[in-house]
Amino acid sequence: MTTRNWRTKSNRTSCKMYMMCDNKNNNPIDTNIPNTLTISPFTNVGTFTWTAPQNVTSVDYLIVGGGGGGGAAYDTGSAGGGGGGSALTGSISVTPGTTYSIVVGAGGNGGNATTDGTYRQEYNGEDGSNSSFSTIIALGGGKGYKSRSANTRDNRDGLGGYASNNNNVASTGGNGAGNRIGGEDGGGGGGNLSAGGSSNFTPNISRTSGAGLISNISGSNITYGAGGVGGRVDQSRSGSNASNNTGNGGEGATSVSFDYKKGGNGGSGIVILKY
Repeated sequence: MTTRNWRTKSNRTSCKMYMMCDNKNNNPIDTNIPNTLTISPFTNVGTFTWTAPQNVTSVDYLIVGGGGGGGAAYDTGSAGGGGGGSALTGSISVTPGTTYSIVVGAGGNGGNATTDGTYRQEYNGEDGSNSSFSTIIALGGGKGYKSRSANTRDNRDGLGGYASNNNNVASTGGNGAGNRIGGEDGGGGGGNLSAGGSSNFTPNISRTSGAGLISNISGSNITYGAGGVGGRVDQSRSGSNASNNTGNGGEGATSVSFDYKKGGNGGSGIVILKY
C-alpha cells in the first residue's frame, strides 16, 4: 500500500511518499528500496532558506529564472516576445544540517504603450530576474522589444528577447521587421533549446518562440524557459502573460490602426528540490 502525506509550510509545499509492503511469507526485506521521497517546490518570488535534513547528502534540482516581458505596440506595429529564463537541472551534494540560500526570480513586466492625445509612446518589456540555489544561478530571460522606434527604423524594432541556456550562452530572439510605418510581425523570444523565429513581411503569421526545457521533476511534464511568441500583424491585442513558475517569456503585443497595446508579462521562476 502506498500513502501520500502532503503538508504546506510558508512558501513551499513538500510531499512525502511512504511505501508499505505486506510480507505474508516472511521473505527477506529489500533494504535498497527507499522509504521516502520529498519534493520541495519554492514558488513565491523572493529569497528563502532551506536546511538539508539529516541523512540527506545530495539533491536533484530544477532552477528556472524569470521570463522576459513582451514588448508593447501601437499604430499597426508588432512587438517582440520575451526571452525564456534559464532552466537548469542536475544534482548537487549537500551537508546535513547546513542551511542554503534560495532565490526565486520574478518575471519581467510587459512593455506599456501610452498616449496623451498628441504624443504616442511604446516601451520595451523588462528583463526577468535570476533564480538560484546555493551557488547555482539561472539567469532571467531578456526583454522583448517594442514594435518600432517613434521616428526612425531601429535594428531592435520588434526584436524578440534572448534566453540563456544551460551553458550560459545566449539563445537569441528572432529579428523583428518593424519600421516607422509598421505592418510587420515581431520576432519570437529565444528559448532554452532554440532561438526565436525571425519576422517577415507576411501578415497573420506570428513568429514562433524558442523551445523550452521539459521536466517532470514535479511529477508532471512541464515546459520551462520557453520564449514568448512575437506580435502578429492585423490582430490588435495585448500580449498574453506567461504562466507563473515557468520562466516562459511574455508575448509581444500587436496594434491595428491607432490602438495601443501592452506586452505580456514573463512568467516567474521556480526552484524545485527532490531528495
